[in-house]
Amino acid sequence: MRKGIVIIYMDDLIIPAKDEDEGIEKLKKVFEVASKYGLEIKFKKCQFLRRKVEFLGHVVENGTVRPSVAKTIAVKKFPVPTTVKQVQSFLGLTGYFRKFIPAYSKIAKPLSDLIRSDNPFVFEQPQIEAFEKLKKLLTESPVLSIFQQGKTTELHTDASQQGYGAVLLRKMENCILFNTCLRKLLQQRRSIAAMNLKFSLLSTL
Repeated sequence: MRKGIVIIYMDDLIIPAKDEDEGIEKLKKVFEVASKYGLEIKFKKCQFLRRKVEFLGHVVENGTVRPSVAKTIAVKKFPVPTTVKQVQSFLGLTGYFRKFIPAYSKIAKPLSDLIRSDNPFVFEQPQIEAFEKLKKLLTESPVLSIFQQGKTTELHTDASQQGYGAVLLRKMENCILFNTCLRKLLQQRRSIAAMNLKFSLLSTL
């Protein structure tokens, strides 16, 4: 299959298109390849020429992506963790959507520190605040825009001794967010100057 026709994850795939005509042409190519290699398509599970579709826990609609309702409900109903395993489950659930939350790693740090084997399990005010903030941010319908080539785009970066991050957005009257990235800094790199960390970040993007 020619690159750019489909997006595949395991046995799920989505075929992006600018309009109905392009969608039909891409469908024809997909069916031709499936027929050529004897691939079976379960049409009962297919959705064709939709402007809105749910894919891998995300809702894709009119050039935007957001977490699905089922996922946001799961986050909203998640109980206050009482064990390390429950903290890991919560971080796994919210971490899947970390690109929707600027500074996710920084916000989640009080929780992620709990899963280190050398730390006692103490769920106090810093952990409660981190837990509630992540729930709030992910249940307020965060939305990302799908990147479009040719549009004026800005990359904002920042770095400190705690971590480094970047935000990619399209500059308009209202800034449209494409993606976010934030990572904790490894202990051995915390002596590096912040400006050098920013340059290091740019080289890895």
